[in-house]
Amino acid sequence: MRSMMAVLHIVMVLISAGLVVELFAAATAPIGCQDEKGFHLGSEHADYGEDVHSGNPS
Repeated sequence: MRSMMAVLHIVMVLISAGLVVELFAAATAPIGCQDEKGFHLGSEHADYGEDVHSGNPS
């Protein structure tokens, strides 16, 4: 019974630590957007020219 409580406490601590890291990362993230072409600072709908298509052209 003690080992189950120890495992429960360890899991709770790991979840809490993950939540703290997630909140810190969200608070310090840069302003911008990310799409299939990468991360871009500024507005989300910027014109980047002609779309590049990858894969099988047929």
